[in-house]
Amino acid sequence: MHSIEQRLNACPDFLAPLKEAASRYHMYPSSAANDGVLNIGHRPWVAELNYMLTLYPGIDREALDRYARRFELQVPEIYANFLHEVNGAFCFGTSLCGVPLSMLGNPPLLDRTILQCHDLATAATRWIDEYRVPAGFFHFGGRKFSPRENVGYFFESEHRIVSVRGKKKVVGEWSNFSAFLSDELKASEKLEEELRPAKWNG
Repeated sequence: MHSIEQRLNACPDFLAPLKEAASRYHMYPSSAANDGVLNIGHRPWVAELNYMLTLYPGIDREALDRYARRFELQVPEIYANFLHEVNGAFCFGTSLCGVPLSMLGNPPLLDRTILQCHDLATAATRWIDEYRVPAGFFHFGGRKFSPRENVGYFFESEHRIVSVRGKKKVVGEWSNFSAFLSDELKASEKLEEELRPAKWNG
């Protein structure tokens, strides 16, 4: 079992913003679970077993290809690269969808007895309907935009990412995944700080 620090240091350059965010909270109670899940920065004011960041171990290409064929998904290459390194994540109030391992079974099932990443196929084929975006958009996650509202994340094309609030209202756009991670992790962390109870600050 590699340590959290070793796992973070092994992240490729395009995930530098995620590595930097995780490194800031590594000093707080954190754990590397037996299944390879990294739980970083204990956040007890949300729930007893909640963390600032939860990162799932990467999925191999064969398993991802099999999953994509089963659910008829065209996963953008940059997101496939992300899933190869980090198969889904919860970061502050952000969710980046992945492939729950129980969905690789036959039949594919969501295992609700453990905390798994949000299911990418469910996001791309069902949750996307909430936003009424144009055909061809690929829904892969979202975050808290305010205490009462969320935004969704979409690949509009292989190299353009947008965040959408409500019905079709674009509130952010990026031309590469690293810039997207940098901006959205900072925004999500800032909102988390605003929501944190005063007794846990400082």
